[in-house]
Amino acid sequence: GTNGIGEVAFVSNQLRHALRVDNIAALWQTNLSEGLNPGEIKKRLNEFGFNELREKPKTPLWKRFIGQFQDFMVLVLLVATLISAVLGEFADAATILIIVLINAVLGFAQEYKAEQSLNALKRLSAPNAKVVRNGTTRQIPARELVPGDILVLEPGDKLAADGRLVEATGLEIEEAALTGESVPADKSVAKLCSEKCSLADRKNMVYAGTSVTRGRGKAIICATGMRTEIGYIAGMLQAVQEQATPLEKRLDYLGKRMVWICLLICAMVVCTGVVRGEPVMLMCMSGISLAVASIPEGLPAIVTVALALGMQRMIKRNAIVRKFPAVETLGCTTVICSDKTGTLTQNAMTVQKIYTAGKIYEVTGSGYEIRGNFFLKKQEIRASAEKSLYQCLTIGALCNNSLLKKNNITISGIWRRNQADWNVAGDPTEGALLAAAAKANIWREEIEKRRKRLAEVPFDAERRRMSVVYERDNNAVLYTKGALEALAGLCKYYFDGTAEKLLTDEIMQEISAMNDKMASGALRVLAVAYRNIAANKLIQLWVKRLNVNRFLPV
Repeated sequence: GTNGIGEVAFVSNQLRHALRVDNIAALWQTNLSEGLNPGEIKKRLNEFGFNELREKPKTPLWKRFIGQFQDFMVLVLLVATLISAVLGEFADAATILIIVLINAVLGFAQEYKAEQSLNALKRLSAPNAKVVRNGTTRQIPARELVPGDILVLEPGDKLAADGRLVEATGLEIEEAALTGESVPADKSVAKLCSEKCSLADRKNMVYAGTSVTRGRGKAIICATGMRTEIGYIAGMLQAVQEQATPLEKRLDYLGKRMVWICLLICAMVVCTGVVRGEPVMLMCMSGISLAVASIPEGLPAIVTVALALGMQRMIKRNAIVRKFPAVETLGCTTVICSDKTGTLTQNAMTVQKIYTAGKIYEVTGSGYEIRGNFFLKKQEIRASAEKSLYQCLTIGALCNNSLLKKNNITISGIWRRNQADWNVAGDPTEGALLAAAAKANIWREEIEKRRKRLAEVPFDAERRRMSVVYERDNNAVLYTKGALEALAGLCKYYFDGTAEKLLTDEIMQEISAMNDKMASGALRVLAVAYRNIAANKLIQLWVKRLNVNRFLPV
């Protein structure tokens, strides 16, 4: 490389997770507190290029249009058009030509529209990145990241490069795109990995294509563009040779067999006529006419129209279809093999059951959609009429740092109830709690207009819970959520929907049994709790590490 770091970087590329932070900083010749200076950034941009995934050269539009005529049946129809014109059957020739052109135009138009849609999605998804450069923190286009940059990580950030962590506070990163695991991975700075450990076990690394769900941190950029793990995958995908779809194979097989059968029959007709004494020229013209008439010129058009209808159905389900035959390929799929359950999921969690005050509430809806209802013993109920349930949902919404968004835009006001296709910025579990609360018309943004959040203790592996303190009247209330084991020993009372009562061993056993039952049903179980606090006791509260004494299991 121009400054000598390129060779060292490639040598350490596969070992960076096994090296200490100071060794990584020395390799990349970067200052952990100051970052890179403008001169060094320019050098590294020249050496490593922009932080972009390399794409195959785009095919010119005229080549794409010509490609629509490469199908065997289309070629046969073009030959039939030429023969019809030579024979003077201009009406037949024009009809066949129009069918072929319509087929080509439909296919080209769909491919062009799909390409434009994909380009629009790429522009929308082009992220920014927050970095430390020349001693200051600034936001830059992600394509300008270079190896050695100090990347600042915050909840909701989508990473655009691979890096080695140098700071991490309660940091969790969703890595489903690379590992297939739907649960965010805990990250740590100090934990060193063996050289041969798998990508999912590299707790001190962050990767492009993943997103921060919780906590904060900093990382030294170690790889950009095609040198990232996601770039490696992109390179393999570009090397894959395109194969014909099942429909294309069957149409090609049908077309060839049909042509050969037609030619054989026509030859037999010509030979039979000549044997009977008919003029040779007359029989040859008759044979050619018969061959042209026997070719089903409407078949390609019918197939194109059928695929176009299937494509429209796919579009209604928010799927972009680049080529018509791809619609039929999915229809032919009978078995999908996968080594991880998370690989094929939407990576969206949904609250399905809530247990509180001795009652089990069922929650309908899927993903992060806010349309859903609450049922008790198969009877629909209003969440606001069930005080204990409403309290659970409120705690889940307030003890939370994620956001529900639509198309990455936060929507407020009465129009939210009519919106669909929601997504979450932050932790998937917290997003599920927000969606469940929204079904009861509980929104953290609305509550925080009246009540201020006073303090927060983020989730960590030691406490196994998250806690927040909010104003309420002239005092305050602490809300917490976490593992049942982490909260059970801290609680003395439970709320039965009318009053706070002593948490006896019998009640605790009942709660534990329900926790085990939910867990055995493949549900992720959380418990929530609260504690009323007098304003003058807030300092004492922090000294006692936020113990709570009002308990509500979820």
